[in-house]
Amino acid sequence: MLVRVVLIGLLATAWALPAQAQSTRIALWRLKPLGLDATTADRLEVLLRAEISRLKGFSQQTKQRTEAILARPRNAELNKCGGETACLCQIGKALGVEKLVTGVIGGLGDDYTFDLKLVDIGSCREERRINEALSGREDLLIGAIRQALCKLVVPELFVGSIGIDVPVKGARVLIDDKPVGMTPLAAPVGGLKPGTHKLQINKEGLSTFEDSVPVRFQVVTRVKVDLVRSTLLGLSYEEEEKPEETPKPEIVKPVKREGSPLIRILAWTSAGLAGAAVIGASLAGWRSNVAEREVEDAAEDGALTSGHQDTINRGETFASLSNVGWGVAGGAAVLSLVLFLVDSFSDGGVAAPTLAPTVTKEGGGAVLQWSF
Repeated sequence: MLVRVVLIGLLATAWALPAQAQSTRIALWRLKPLGLDATTADRLEVLLRAEISRLKGFSQQTKQRTEAILARPRNAELNKCGGETACLCQIGKALGVEKLVTGVIGGLGDDYTFDLKLVDIGSCREERRINEALSGREDLLIGAIRQALCKLVVPELFVGSIGIDVPVKGARVLIDDKPVGMTPLAAPVGGLKPGTHKLQINKEGLSTFEDSVPVRFQVVTRVKVDLVRSTLLGLSYEEEEKPEETPKPEIVKPVKREGSPLIRILAWTSAGLAGAAVIGASLAGWRSNVAEREVEDAAEDGALTSGHQDTINRGETFASLSNVGWGVAGGAAVLSLVLFLVDSFSDGGVAAPTLAPTVTKEGGGAVLQWSF
């Protein structure tokens, strides 16, 4: 029998592991296809699930687990839900999630529509709803689904940026009539909703530049301006630089070792032999006691004769067998214990106690493990 005990200790305050923010549990349930064949509907659902898994701060429940939970007899009625918020809340509670995404996907040729809604299970209300028309081209479809999901689940992240390159220092920059800084700007101006925004750049003694600039989702619109001539020199698009994700602390897991099969077999064989010897010794001892009482009773009654010699011999034989049996049982038990210890602490067996450090960018700790 293998028992593992893992103790995690903090090395110091500076090395302390910070608490991990819990992810919001979310599930996708029953996308109803409209005008789509099963293969296309499955393909779109796979793309949608893949994009949900990319959302930061959310933990998506697998399709297999969702289906397994709703297949339970007590949840049979939930599968009849027609999309009403009340029964969607019951489904979310049965699944153990905090958010539920459901809706309809329709298709006409290579164009698709997603009518999706997000239900908050805690408050039991429809939190948000979107209706998006998507292109069927694979390269555009993935990006369009990503945008749709972002607007549905985390609309605050449905933003883009404007990067401004002006070879003039101290020029005032305004976006939608709001000042955002002076040139040169240290970084692109972020948090802008996709669409058209008014950009103004001015400096005393120079012409004022003003133009409409398009902003795209998760893209930096790079604007190059000649402020002296108040001219737009170039407009390009770059993907936003995503911050490096901080890795989760890695904890060293106890290593399972199989030990030596031969030693383990011998140990259990010895244990079985010890048990059999105990039973045999007990039976032999009982037969010896029976013979002894028979002779004692005959002696007390004055009826002891030479014919009782066979009974005496039989009692002595059983007594000897009992002694041998107890000796074998004791030896086998000791041998079994020794073999189990050898198996536990041999190179091929379970490791002795070890202390393994674990260090990450977020902190560190130590893991103490042993088996017995």
